[in-house]
Amino acid sequence: MIKVASTTKTIICIGTGGVGKTTMSASLASGLAKDKKVLVLTIDPSLRLAQALGIKPDGEVYKVKENLYACTLNHQKAFQDFVLKAAKATATKEEIEKLLQNKLYKQLSTQLSGSQDFSSLFKLTEFVNSKEYDIVILDTPPAQHTWHFLHAPEKIAQLFNEGVAQWFRDPDQKDVGFFKRVLNTGTSQVLKILENLTGSEFVKELSMFFKAIQRWQTPLEKQVWDCHKVLTAKSTEFILVTALDPSRISEALRLSSEIEKQGYNLKSIIINRVPSWMNEEVAAGPLVRYVQYLKALEARLLGSKSKFGAHLKVYKSQELSHNQLHVENLSDIYHNIELI
Repeated sequence: MIKVASTTKTIICIGTGGVGKTTMSASLASGLAKDKKVLVLTIDPSLRLAQALGIKPDGEVYKVKENLYACTLNHQKAFQDFVLKAAKATATKEEIEKLLQNKLYKQLSTQLSGSQDFSSLFKLTEFVNSKEYDIVILDTPPAQHTWHFLHAPEKIAQLFNEGVAQWFRDPDQKDVGFFKRVLNTGTSQVLKILENLTGSEFVKELSMFFKAIQRWQTPLEKQVWDCHKVLTAKSTEFILVTALDPSRISEALRLSSEIEKQGYNLKSIIINRVPSWMNEEVAAGPLVRYVQYLKALEARLLGSKSKFGAHLKVYKSQELSHNQLHVENLSDIYHNIELI
C-alpha cells in the first residue's frame, strides 16, 4: 500500500484524464479511513463510483462508512459560499441578494475561466482549516487543466485586485486627481468599446458588481491567499496518477517535473490499471504478444524510474476485475498498491 506521511493533512491527486484518477482518490480515502477520519472531494465521479459512495452532485458531505466521508463539489454553490463568507460581516441581506442577482456575478460563478477550479480549492481550504477531518483528499481536473487549477487563486486575486475594482467602480475617475485622470485617459475609450461590444447594460452591471464587493475586498483577498497557502503547505502532498502507456508515462514525467519546479510537494506516482493477468502464464494466441508488450513497458518503466526523481516513490496498482464497484473494492485497490 502507499505510504503517506504522518504530518500530511491534504492529498491532491493530479494526472491525465482516463487513468482512473477519481477512483484512485476514493480508494486512497477508503484505505486511509481505517485509522483516520477522511473526506474525499470529487469533481465529476462516474455514475458507478457515485453509486458506490452513495453521493449526489449537490455539494453536501455524505458519510460513506466509519471514518470515510465524500462530497461531489457543486461549483456554483461553492463560489457563492466564497463570496458570502466575505460578505457576511458587512453586508445586509438586501445587498447580498442584489449581488446574487447581478448578471456579471452569475457569469463569474459559472463561466469565468478559473472560477470552477478556484471553487474546488476554496472548499478544500475550508474543509482543511475546519480541522474536522484528519485528511482531506481532492480529485482534480485532467492534466491539461492542471495549471489552470493550480493558478486559479492568482486569476481570482487579479479579478478582485483593488486597482481593477476601483477602475470599474469609478469608470469616469471622478474621485481621483487631475494627473491621475490624465494617466487614465484610456479608461473611457475602453468602456466605450465594452459598451459597443456588450451593451451599456453590461457595463452598468459591471460597475454595480464592483461597488457591491467594495467593502468585502480584504476578506475576499484573504480567502484567496488562504487557498494558495494550502496548496504550498508542507502538510499538503501531491500524488500523480498515470497509466502503463508510453504517452501517459511521458506526460507524467513532464508534469512531475513542472509540478516540482513550481514548488509543490509531489511525493508519489501511481501507475494505475496495470492488468493483473500480466503475472499469469499465457499459452498461445494474440494475448501472448500483448502481455509481452506490457511487460516490456513495465521493464522500461523500471529502467527509467530514476527520471522521476530519486526522492519520489513510484507505485503500481493492478486493475481489479470487479463487475460492480463497492466501497470494499475501493479498499482492495488501496491495499493492492505496490511499490516498484
